[in-house]
Amino acid sequence: GESKIDETNVTTTSDAVALKDGKETFQSICASCHKPDGGGDIGPNLTDAYWKHGGDIKSIFKVVQNGVTGTNMVAWGASMSPEKIRNVSSYLLTLQGTNPPNGKKPEGDLYVPAQPAAQQDSTVVK
Repeated sequence: GESKIDETNVTTTSDAVALKDGKETFQSICASCHKPDGGGDIGPNLTDAYWKHGGDIKSIFKVVQNGVTGTNMVAWGASMSPEKIRNVSSYLLTLQGTNPPNGKKPEGDLYVPAQPAAQQDSTVVK
């Protein structure tokens, strides 16, 4: 059987059905605080490259699952399956760089995704 998804092994899914599920979850649950376009309202803007708790899939999964103490971000791990958390976390990463109108100012730290080694080496002769 498939091993249980958790914050140590979760990976971003590009599966269309999974992303559609993630979008539906986002629109029905997350949009109330982050806006339907992810631009942020009570919660932070999810479309920019700045993150309070890390911008990689594992960090995002962890925040959705466990919530953030002292904020309106509740822990969805009790009511949402790990698959659903992966799907919505993967979906919200598709909002990166969409720059919606009236988005909230960036909060947190710039997150720069790790690039594969070959892309980092600028001395590679093509």
